[in-house]
Amino acid sequence: MVSKIEPDRYADTGFSVNDTAPEINSMIFQRMMQRSSGERLMMGMDMQATARALVWASIPENLPADARRRAFFERFYGEPSPW
Repeated sequence: MVSKIEPDRYADTGFSVNDTAPEINSMIFQRMMQRSSGERLMMGMDMQATARALVWASIPENLPADARRRAFFERFYGEPSPW
């Protein structure tokens, strides 16, 4: 199955990437679509883990644990913590 997502569009952002030549963008997209769905899923999970680690690293360690978790939630999800 081949994805119907255009290689230079990102959902709900209102912009597209314009700093890569279209033929290179197409090549990267085609190579990504040649990977198995499991490989693509693992890449996405790895990217999320990296993003989480970066956010955790940016929050001061001297905060109490609950305040640190709250700050993480607000920074990672972009909305106030529900607790």
